[in-house]
Amino acid sequence: MRYSALLLATLALPAVASGQTPDRYRLTIGTVDSLKSTVLNETRKYLVYTPPSYSDTMFSPQRYPVLYLLDGDAHFHSVSGLIQILGTGVNATYAVPEMMVVAIPNTNRLRDMSPTKVTKGPDGKPAPGLASSGGMANFLAFIKNELIPQIDAKYRTSPYRIFVGHSLGGITVIDALYTIPETFNAYIAIDPSLWWDDKVLLKQAKEHVSKDNYQGKVLYLGQANTMSPDDTTTNNHFNAMLQFNEVLNTYNTSGLRYAYKYYPNDDHGSVPIITEYDALRFIFDGYKLNLSQVMADPSVLPKHFKDVSARLGVPFQPSEAMLIQLAGFVVGQDTTKAMAMYEIGTQFYPNSYRSYDRLGALWAAKGDKKKAVGFYEKSVALNPGNTISATKLKELRGQ
Repeated sequence: MRYSALLLATLALPAVASGQTPDRYRLTIGTVDSLKSTVLNETRKYLVYTPPSYSDTMFSPQRYPVLYLLDGDAHFHSVSGLIQILGTGVNATYAVPEMMVVAIPNTNRLRDMSPTKVTKGPDGKPAPGLASSGGMANFLAFIKNELIPQIDAKYRTSPYRIFVGHSLGGITVIDALYTIPETFNAYIAIDPSLWWDDKVLLKQAKEHVSKDNYQGKVLYLGQANTMSPDDTTTNNHFNAMLQFNEVLNTYNTSGLRYAYKYYPNDDHGSVPIITEYDALRFIFDGYKLNLSQVMADPSVLPKHFKDVSARLGVPFQPSEAMLIQLAGFVVGQDTTKAMAMYEIGTQFYPNSYRSYDRLGALWAAKGDKKKAVGFYEKSVALNPGNTISATKLKELRGQ
């Protein structure tokens, strides 16, 4: 009975609460857009979260990794909030890069998130409710060939992409790794329904991970506690994940960086958020700055991002806002180190006036007018509208 209930929950469309909220209490966390899909022959909505810095014109524009999220109507708020707290420097966290979230709501979940057409249930009896199954290949083609190109055309994206799915979405993520591995860099499968069609994706796992080239790819598998005291070895949902993990641990010679974690205190419904947190930390292992080291030696920072870029296979660099924030931490303690941080800022963002402006102010405070004038000149040249710096430059020149 427990397994049957889980099956029904797996196939069900996630419900989203709705209600009327006065405008003065509303907070916008994203936008809703859509595209007409030729592959699926329907218009598909999608939700987009961009980090606060995306529209911040104070600092140099940057490009962002994109996390593509299945069951987007159910998980958009939690995942975008998680990304914001981990990546935007709240409390100087910087545990993962700032990134976008593109969440894909469902139209026909069973059709899109089942890799094969099935006409019988797990009990072997005819199941008319499964008639629409088997459309995953088209759904993945829609994501790869229609949705991603539209996102890349409309937004400042970087070439690093993460694919996240829960339950049936979890096997969609695994099938994407098998069939379109070039599309994403990292895959997060949350309590995936590997029992589907007599474990068809589980049976393919050995072939893929022992022969395919997944060098530079990452897969994180999170498993919930879906066992109950009366369960036996017939809990196919639970056991299929254990078998999948065993296959990967035994046969993975593909270069795939893989991790598995069992969450004994979480069930199928509660496991997504904790898995997403752990998965992001695993994917971006080594990304988090050691602030004490950076404060002691600013030259650690460019080397850190060089190592991160090499590990992830895509260029990553600190945002200009991060550099200015870190320099601000030390400016009152060690002027020399603050100057070094701003110098690093000019290397990463040579066309931005801010670091030059601050270097001009610091050298002026030290009494070196020649250097102060040089940096102020660069600052004003890049931003002629900066009247404050222009005035300081005239004062230093004695004009």
